[in-house]
Amino acid sequence: MKQMQNFPLESRGETVSREALVQAALQEITQNYREASLSNVARTYGVSLAYVSECVRAQTGKTYKELLQKHRMETAARLLRRSDLNIQQIITQVGYENTSYFYRLFHERYGQSPREYRNTRASRTRA
Repeated sequence: MKQMQNFPLESRGETVSREALVQAALQEITQNYREASLSNVARTYGVSLAYVSECVRAQTGKTYKELLQKHRMETAARLLRRSDLNIQQIITQVGYENTSYFYRLFHERYGQSPREYRNTRASRTRA
């Protein structure tokens, strides 16, 4: 028997709930945050990108991009606190290609540079 999991649901005469789409979008962020794309979710479920985007915003109050950035920043902060990776390695690991863009987003969120963040967290753990 052939598996049909790679075909859009609509082609099999099925429908998908808004909640299921949002859960899939959130799962895409947590499991594939380096290369996460709402297009992947839309394509998997055979719905438009605009529809998935609207579902995410309606249910979470945030855009997919905002949710993805939040997860990436939280992951970067955790790596700064808990790993010995250098900052450039962390930037790459969380899915950013533009270093200055990452620094700007990080500073907006945490009020300090990644290096300052790491140093203040490291001094707190030693105290």
